Amino acid sequence: MLKEVRNHHLFVTASAAAILIACFQSGAAQATATPPPADEQTADRIEEIVVTAQKRSENLQRVPISAQVMTGASLNRSNIASLTDIAEIAPSVHVATGGRSNNIYVRGTGSAESQSLDQSVAIFIDDVYHGRSRGSSATFLDLERVEVLKGPQSTYFGNNAIAGAFNIVTHRPDQSFNGWIRGLISPRGGTNGGQYALEGAVNVPLTDALALRVAGTFNGQRGWLKNVNTGKRAPDEENTAFRATLRYQPSDDLDIALKGEIGRNLNKSGLLTQNASCPPPAPFVAAGFCALNLSLGLPIGLKRNTLVLSDGQQIRLNTKETVLSIRKDLGASTLSSVTAYNQYRYRYNLDADGTPLTLLNVQAPEKYRQFSQELRLASPTGQPIEWLAGLYFQYDKLDIEQSTSFNFLSPVIAATPPFAPLVARLPLGQFVAATQKERVYSAFGAITWNASDRLKLTAGLRGSITTKDFDWSLLFGTATRDYGGIVALPSALQPLPGLLGLGTSGQVALSRNDKALMPSARAQYQITPEAMVYASYSRGFKAGGFSVADTTALPANFPFAPERVDAYEIGLKSELFDRHVLLNVALFRNDFNKLQVSITTAAASGAFLNFIRNAGSARSQGVEVETQWLVSRAFRIAASGSYLDSKYLRYRNAGPTSAQQLAGIASQDLSGRRTPFAPRWSGTTSATLTLPLGSQWRFVAEATGIFSSSYQTYSTLDPLTLQPSYARLDGRLSLESDDGRWAVDLIGKNLGNATVRAFSVAQPLSLGSLAQTKEQLRNLALQLRYKF
Repeated sequence: MLKEVRNHHLFVTASAAAILIACFQSGAAQATATPPPADEQTADRIEEIVVTAQKRSENLQRVPISAQVMTGASLNRSNIASLTDIAEIAPSVHVATGGRSNNIYVRGTGSAESQSLDQSVAIFIDDVYHGRSRGSSATFLDLERVEVLKGPQSTYFGNNAIAGAFNIVTHRPDQSFNGWIRGLISPRGGTNGGQYALEGAVNVPLTDALALRVAGTFNGQRGWLKNVNTGKRAPDEENTAFRATLRYQPSDDLDIALKGEIGRNLNKSGLLTQNASCPPPAPFVAAGFCALNLSLGLPIGLKRNTLVLSDGQQIRLNTKETVLSIRKDLGASTLSSVTAYNQYRYRYNLDADGTPLTLLNVQAPEKYRQFSQELRLASPTGQPIEWLAGLYFQYDKLDIEQSTSFNFLSPVIAATPPFAPLVARLPLGQFVAATQKERVYSAFGAITWNASDRLKLTAGLRGSITTKDFDWSLLFGTATRDYGGIVALPSALQPLPGLLGLGTSGQVALSRNDKALMPSARAQYQITPEAMVYASYSRGFKAGGFSVADTTALPANFPFAPERVDAYEIGLKSELFDRHVLLNVALFRNDFNKLQVSITTAAASGAFLNFIRNAGSARSQGVEVETQWLVSRAFRIAASGSYLDSKYLRYRNAGPTSAQQLAGIASQDLSGRRTPFAPRWSGTTSATLTLPLGSQWRFVAEATGIFSSSYQTYSTLDPLTLQPSYARLDGRLSLESDDGRWAVDLIGKNLGNATVRAFSVAQPLSLGSLAQTKEQLRNLALQLRYKF
């Protein structure tokens, strides 16, 4: 397996070129056939990884793209249970729960924090597109592998995979009786969080042609932060998921699989924001909600493991999905069909003021439904000309609401004569509702010419049409409870709250139609049987849309234009010294045009104004290196790293920093500045030692170091929201049976207690103060695994 480990030191220099060439020649002289799969910790050679990044099963080392792959077995061993966990250890990848949406970034590019945006980094599960950011919170269940594909994946994956894709593959039933189970528990004390997990899968052959696989998980934690207001621990999580897959294979030329899955992710603590920069540095002074917390003598600050939040926060995600996959051989070609329906319901209660009182609360539910159909026809492999062609259709409907309770404004309204008609209807609330219906029509294809045994040339093209219909409304009313429950004011009173800068009541109906052609081209050359070089170009496209959170009710303010990218990459993939050394290098450059950005600022009332605009352009470029060295059956070293230069080339009228707001400056020019979540250097290294204990057991010790240089965590690039450079250490000690059936693991994460900011936002009415979330600190867990 290609380890999920990265090291910022490992970059190829010109002086190393001669050494690399000599290594390739040495490797060619020692070429061997691919060995059968073996346990990666005791293999004699670096094992082959098979991926479907180009909609065919291929050896990763022969696929001309930059990718990181993690097998399901390795995820279980290290208790990596979500995309957020993967992002903590993968260079130039960031996934975190946010406010209006979750944050998903690859190579410094992602979709800004807004419900309005399709994700620039798309998620695919068993060939089905999951484009909404909230899906990144779902728990992993019985996975075969996760492929992190970097750079635009437009030809094979679709028009919104403009910065990359997570290609997640679940286990399919086979004709053997097998399964696995794992249980995990951690102490409740300190920052361990009281984690727990019980999950597994069983595969049952029903007949010679029919097999069933069922999988389930129940996991969560009791919390490693303390809410000093309620006395409760946070995050208090309960996650469950269940999947059943039925597979019918009456012959070699027909394969039918029907999958059904349901899941529930419940975080009873909501978004775990901590008051930071309170009191703020000069020239700021403590104000608003920050000043209130200070006056109450509450323990605040990111260095503490405490929260100051009112009760009632919650994040709930319920998912359902049904997928029918059919593969049918038609003579020399193969027809594949993937039909899917998925939906989710998301409920989000947010204490936006960050105090023990219910002063500014938000409830933001989402409901999403999607139907998709993909057809692919592929030629056989190993021919001089190989081709693939396909059609794709998607219909989806998104319903978004946001209820905001402005309880803190009640004294102001009561004391201001023009607002006297509102006094009997306090506290004031705002209700926003939006519905978006989308249709996507795509045709795509790729043709490969195997010009020789060594040279392969591929051209691809995807054409896409995206239509969106959008309905939006805003009204003001009385907040009848802490979260939600807005009862509308009479129409004659609707204009009054607008005098407080809270927006304009009204309705807007809009539609748009975006079209795009996305060509791609790749050339790869096999220098030796162990070393391949490649060069690629691809164009990516992300459809335009409408800004859900705009509160002006002016139709001209809602639309934003499509985003496009031209991406270039050259790379080397190699396995040397009889497949004891792996070295992969990729140099990339992605030029984005009309980058979709989220602009967040605050009104005088303290309400956040959030809207989407198109920045002029941005560029993400750099170098990625991945290496493994199988020193012996007992010891291996793996390292990967990224150098990233991601910046706005032209971005005027961005939201202001806190200091600029203090000076009365309404916007700033970020041209030439680095994009958020884009550390210049990031990487990980790991070392794994495997020692036999008698004839039936072995001991495994693994240490993983993770490094990142500084990066910004907020769209305005406010200096207060900078994440400093950090180093983090993870480790694992395992006792495993030699046949791989039994294992006991002691898993440690963030053993050095590094403080890593995951999300930042300005605290309302508290200029210079922040609400921030951070990754879990030092934690230990004990795990038991069994395979049968």
